[in-house]
Amino acid sequence: MLDEPTIGLDPVLRVELWDRFTALARRGTTLLVSSHVMDEADRCGDLLLLRQGQLLAHTTPHRLRKETGCTSLEEAFLSIVRRTTTVPAAG
Repeated sequence: MLDEPTIGLDPVLRVELWDRFTALARRGTTLLVSSHVMDEADRCGDLLLLRQGQLLAHTTPHRLRKETGCTSLEEAFLSIVRRTTTVPAAG
């Protein structure tokens, strides 16, 4: 379990760390990464999108963009949030 593993790292170290994660995954190691950084989520094979403790989607980065019609993963995530979040009525 890696919780926000690259927070505070400079870009060079961040890339090196993700290269190591990729190498581990190719050897069959399962990595569970928690991140708010969508370009990091885009490096993952499977995504679980969570919002306020609720599972919004279990998908892949490619499938999420395709299903939402969005070009970026961040836009796709926001699209899912808007679609699944109910706004309380004013009053």
